[in-house]
Amino acid sequence: MSDDGESRLREFGARLESDDIDVVRGALDDFQQAQADTRWGVDNPYRSLADEIRSAARDLLEQPPSGHSHASALTVLWHLATQADADVIADALEGAPDGEVREMALRASGTALAADEEPNQRLFALITAMVLDDGLDVEDRKAALRALDDVDFRWIEDLIVRVSESPEPELQMCAAARLATPLRLRVHRDRVSRLARSWPEAAGWWAEHVREALEGFHSTYWKDTELDDPELREAHDALRFPLSDEGCLQAFATMLRSENPIAVGIALDHYESSEGLRHVVEDQDRIEVYLPEVLARAREVLSRPMPPAEVSALNMIGVRHAEPGDADLLVDVLARTDSDTVRHDAVWMAYGLLDEAEIRDERLIAALSDLIFDPSVGFSLQKETAIRVLADSLGAEADDILLRALREGEPKAQAHAAYFLVRTGGLDRHRATLEEVAESWGDRSPQYPWGQDPIELIFGKPHSVHWEGHRLADPDLYRAHKRLRAPTVDESYHQALRTLLESDDQAAVGIALDHWWSPDGAVQRGGEEAREPERTLVLDRVREVLRQPPSPAELSRDYGAEASHLTALSVLRLVAAEEPSLLAEVVATAASAYVRERAFDAVEEVFHDAEDADLRLAEALGNVACDANVPLDDRVRALGLLDESPGTNSVVALVRATRCPEVEVQAAAAWGLMYDEFIEDHRALLVALSANWPVEDAPWEVTRVRDVLTAGEE
Repeated sequence: MSDDGESRLREFGARLESDDIDVVRGALDDFQQAQADTRWGVDNPYRSLADEIRSAARDLLEQPPSGHSHASALTVLWHLATQADADVIADALEGAPDGEVREMALRASGTALAADEEPNQRLFALITAMVLDDGLDVEDRKAALRALDDVDFRWIEDLIVRVSESPEPELQMCAAARLATPLRLRVHRDRVSRLARSWPEAAGWWAEHVREALEGFHSTYWKDTELDDPELREAHDALRFPLSDEGCLQAFATMLRSENPIAVGIALDHYESSEGLRHVVEDQDRIEVYLPEVLARAREVLSRPMPPAEVSALNMIGVRHAEPGDADLLVDVLARTDSDTVRHDAVWMAYGLLDEAEIRDERLIAALSDLIFDPSVGFSLQKETAIRVLADSLGAEADDILLRALREGEPKAQAHAAYFLVRTGGLDRHRATLEEVAESWGDRSPQYPWGQDPIELIFGKPHSVHWEGHRLADPDLYRAHKRLRAPTVDESYHQALRTLLESDDQAAVGIALDHWWSPDGAVQRGGEEAREPERTLVLDRVREVLRQPPSPAELSRDYGAEASHLTALSVLRLVAAEEPSLLAEVVATAASAYVRERAFDAVEEVFHDAEDADLRLAEALGNVACDANVPLDDRVRALGLLDESPGTNSVVALVRATRCPEVEVQAAAAWGLMYDEFIEDHRALLVALSANWPVEDAPWEVTRVRDVLTAGEE
């Protein structure tokens, strides 16, 4: 352990021993927070002091509560309680003053009761009494029953049966769910079925869970199939709803050894699925005994052949149990089957033979390759999986197959081949081919394997921010855009950026601006200094864009006509504090109300971090406030920004705005002058304005200004 870790533990231990209840409670809360953080895969650094933490929690519970001290102590015992804590938890449960303490006492009770084969009788009796108390709230009774979920001794099942007889449907469902476990269903199936039939169709999650348990596991691939043979139907029922381990395994053997392919398939499904034998048989070791016979039977199914059980056989062997000798079976299955499901499972089983194999079976590689290029099979999961299996298993040795898929495959197959080529380092080996294919797709990839865009993987990302998917028609601009997306910065990068910025193409300029301001663009490639060479040109372009009307909507599939302004405004927000003159120009010459509003937002941020308002910004805001052609709300907001601006540079603009004819503008400007350092210099002006303002239906600033003036006179 590091010195910091040891010091932290010593400090924590000292807090546990404190005479101050609140200090101890804080330490226990820190333990609980650290325990909650373990869900992110980190260790609880205080766990080594578990004995001391338990002792501190017990001590708190033996004292009168202080704040949430009892709840904190019980929360800790929920994680750490032993049988020795049962009595103190029982005391807390008996005297619980509120729901929080009662809830945590019940959780701690479950931990303490589960810690020993012989539970504390007093604590168990308290919880039982709560469960059966008709006078308690249903939620409290359910919480009490939940406290016994991890407790396994003979009285629990009887208690659950009693609760299932409650007239309260919620309690019935809560109890039925606990009787619907595989072993308890052996005894209580009729009871649980009767209860489930009595509930409404839409009775909630617990009812749905119980009904699913009553259906049992039918199979993986044969859910809509019923066996004709009565003996096999009976065996299937015994598999789904066994009365004993012996009867279940005997039924399994009956189906596995039958000559009915569907029965064999169902048996294989039950062995392979976690919802099958392993879910219903208590002695798991007895299941493992059957593995050699199960695998032999699966291979027999594949070799005979024995459709339609092949899909279950392939799934049973899968990647985990595949052996080199299975290659013959797989090649044969792939050659003869016309089932997409069988193809897919055969391809996936092939992964187990090819991945990390010292000598790879060329016939199997050829069979998977033939599947990829089979014109009679459309692109589907099996072709996608074949591409993945070959690429993952062979690495660069799969290049020829993947390159053929790029040349001959349909676009979806091309996308998957491109993804795996890039993933195996093929971008460096086959960049020209990959770029050519990506360009043929236009502005959108035909598929996104594993959520990845192959176009971005090939050309780099981002494409842009606001112009995503747009392809520049001019070849020179297109080449410049490609260069921007490459991962490095050198003179060719800056030349490409200038080429786009200096063009007359709105989308090209927008793409360049996006690369300049976005942290995923120039900065990611070359750091902050990568922005500097084109800074002046960028600012000039922003000025132009924000004076112009919106761009044509068809240039941006995601942002439409707002794309050019959004791009320029993104740059503006980035540089506003360093370029107040640019911000002032945009405020004064905004091409639309939207641009003006976003510019105001940038001004607000700049003022928030400044010691004094820039004179140019104050003047620009004052001009907007006095411009009768600007919407009144925008004029008032401009005055609000002047009101909130730091320093005294806004005074001239505010005084000027008081001369406007609109009461709303006058009042907003006057309110901006109601600071101690301004008011006396302008009292005569403010009093004169106030006298002419209406009394009713006036802006809120009117009332506030009059109140301040009156208070000053008194």
